[in-house]
Amino acid sequence: MPWVKGQSGNPNGRPPKNRALTAILERAGSKTVEVDGKRISGKRFMAQALFEIVTTGKTVLASGREVVAGPQAWLEIVKFLYAQIDGPPPKDINLGGQEDNPLTIAVVWDESGLEDTTSDAASGASGGESE
Repeated sequence: MPWVKGQSGNPNGRPPKNRALTAILERAGSKTVEVDGKRISGKRFMAQALFEIVTTGKTVLASGREVVAGPQAWLEIVKFLYAQIDGPPPKDINLGGQEDNPLTIAVVWDESGLEDTTSDAASGASGGESE
């Protein structure tokens, strides 16, 4: 059937895209995990782990494995959390700096309270004892 000039060939428009990844992540986050003998939703566990990394620099996974975030990973997690909680910042934001005297922000990372988990693995790699 020929189209009438000016009439859409698809009057209902394009069908909405399937948000497959969102649906998969939603289902995965709804499952429960066991942590220290307690059952907790995956979403709640993830939120707690992210906040623990931001506040202490490390967290323990459900498997019991400890994960330590370096300075770059920590900063990326902080950015991610701020974007999720507050949304992106307004485009016209003035943090108080002047054009000839811009505001600078420095992130200082103190690793004095964190253990180096890689040195234990490296020293035990040979499997033998030192004499």
